[in-house]
Amino acid sequence: MEYINNELHFGPEKKNLSSLVANYVRPIYVYDLSFIKSRFKQMAEALAGVRLYFAVKANPNPQVLQCLKSLGAGADVVSLGEIKRALESGFAPEDIVYSGVGKTKHEITEALKLGVLQINVESLQELQRIGEIAEKMGKKAHVALRLNPDVSIQTHPYIATGLRDNKFGMELSMIPDLSACLKKYAQSLELVGVSLHLGSQMMEFSGYQEALVKLKESYQSLKKDFPTLRRFDFGGGLGVVYEKQDLALESRLLAEYAGITKGILSDLNCELQSEPGRWLVAHAGVLLTQVQYVKKTSAKTFVIVDSGMNHLIRPSLYEAEHQILPLVKSGKMTTCDVVGPICESSDFFVKDYSLDQVQEGDFLAVTDSGAYGYSMASTYNLQELPLEICI
Repeated sequence: MEYINNELHFGPEKKNLSSLVANYVRPIYVYDLSFIKSRFKQMAEALAGVRLYFAVKANPNPQVLQCLKSLGAGADVVSLGEIKRALESGFAPEDIVYSGVGKTKHEITEALKLGVLQINVESLQELQRIGEIAEKMGKKAHVALRLNPDVSIQTHPYIATGLRDNKFGMELSMIPDLSACLKKYAQSLELVGVSLHLGSQMMEFSGYQEALVKLKESYQSLKKDFPTLRRFDFGGGLGVVYEKQDLALESRLLAEYAGITKGILSDLNCELQSEPGRWLVAHAGVLLTQVQYVKKTSAKTFVIVDSGMNHLIRPSLYEAEHQILPLVKSGKMTTCDVVGPICESSDFFVKDYSLDQVQEGDFLAVTDSGAYGYSMASTYNLQELPLEICI
């Protein structure tokens, strides 16, 4: 983001955001595909030899998916809806890794019919279900075991997934039972991988390092009984800086993350997989919203806009901080809460925030909203969904 002549410009090609609101109807998510391409290439270079499967849940916009597919990405999906969106966007079934804790019988059946590359299994019960369904279909399901190392990372508790009190994955103590199930359904299940995911917004790697060491041992042990084991999926979760964009810091963190990963896993001589989402697309998106009222009370100044938690729930749900910038700078600052139209007190973007003075009809940009923005939007209060534009 950069101001040129007091007007906000976005992305590597410095697009003037004011030009996108000339015929404004309702809030708009804007995605810069050039930035997504540069981020993907940077990560692919740092993790050379690793197949990157984009976490579709982060941003399922078809043009975003088509862009990533063209660069060589696979798709990490968590529902049949995401499988369909990936296929519609050009991904082949063999490009798709299917994760998620609550796969229904119908979803598993459809995934097996399509022949997705791999199903990441989250429970013994799911493994049994896949074995039974594949057996009835006369298919052999390629499965990876998502193992939970009971390791903590420094992140918001709602997006931590690697502890034993999380619903994700299976404790390492379950491996004997999982092995027995794999042997019972040997005709319909083929163990091809081990999977790990500790959570999202990972900015420090001691827990990640500990988890890799634990799962490497599990991989080597399982390999003795299951010679078909050939993939290690070390998940995603690499974080970004929201409060103030710091791409240099993120590049250093990527290098550290890649060095740890390769240092521990390179001698396994197996296929390495990763599932990045936020790191690729967060900074590539911005949410444009219009000021409706500036309301002053004895306690606060409220800037009320036409977008809110219904379009970007992260501040309400995760206490996430996004920079808010006016499309045109006034040069005068004020302290305010930027809030939306939804009938909930939790409907806010920022509180007690230092913002350029704005008035009714002005436009604001909610930055770094390319991940978990539109994909988590709702029609609560029967508000319309925002528009999406790719540039």
